Amino acid sequence: MATYDELMTAIVKKQISIIGEKVALKMATEVTGIKVDNSGNVTGGNKAKLEALVDKYKEIAGGVAVLFAKKAIKPLLSGKEDLPNDLK
Repeated sequence: MATYDELMTAIVKKQISIIGEKVALKMATEVTGIKVDNSGNVTGGNKAKLEALVDKYKEIAGGVAVLFAKKAIKPLLSGKEDLPNDLK
């Protein structure tokens, strides 16, 4: 089962590849309570923070951000994760 940190890291790294490092990291660091390093690795995640991260990216890309987030985490999922509705 993937941890929230692993899921959030996958999403941030996917966003880095799409919208660029500067913007993707800036948006991720705006999520209260998580730490994001310069490579996009996230620590301190939980379900609410995962949802907040996806919501941040939705601010600039709408539903497309959700599609990319789902694509980023799909290889990590075991089916037992408790995901926010947008990612189910």
